[in-house]
Amino acid sequence: MKGLKNLLTHQDKIIVNFDLVNKKWNKLMAYGLSYEAINITLKKCKMLNSELTIRLTNDKEMRSLNKKWRNKDRTTNVLAFPNNKNLSLNKKLIHLGDILLSYGEIKREAIGRNISFIDHMIHLIVHGVLHLCGYDHLHKRGEKIMMNYEKIILAKVGIKDPYIEYN
Repeated sequence: MKGLKNLLTHQDKIIVNFDLVNKKWNKLMAYGLSYEAINITLKKCKMLNSELTIRLTNDKEMRSLNKKWRNKDRTTNVLAFPNNKNLSLNKKLIHLGDILLSYGEIKREAIGRNISFIDHMIHLIVHGVLHLCGYDHLHKRGEKIMMNYEKIILAKVGIKDPYIEYN
C-alpha cells in the first residue's frame, strides 16, 4: 500500500480505510465529505459498527480487475467487492468489503458531464457502499431503489442529483 488513511468515529463505530495507489488522488482533500456520505449511507442501510476499504487507483488496475471479475476488458469508474464472509480484524466490527475507484475514468466522466470531480467521486462512493450493503441494479426495481437512495444521500451532503444533465 502506497498510502493508507484511516477515518474512525467512536460514536458510530464506522472505520473507513483509504488505500491510495495512484499519486493523483493525493491532491484531493475530500476525506471528510467522503466519510460523511459513507456514514449517511451506512445508517440508511442500518449497517453501523462496520468497516470498509476504499482503494483509490488507476485505469490499469481497474481494467485488470474488471476483466478478471466481470469479464469486461475495459476500465470502469467503480468496482465494489462485498465481503461475503464475516471476516474482520476487529471482532466488534463487520468488514463490509472493498470499493475501488479509478482516477482517470472518474476524471473523464466528470469532464464529459460538466460536473465536479469530487461530486462525481462521492456519488460513486455512495453507489459502491450501497453495493456493499447488498443493493444492486441488475433489474429495474433495484436500479430505481439505488438511484433514489443515491439522490437522497447526496442531497444530504450538498451534492446535486447525479442523474440530471447539467451540460
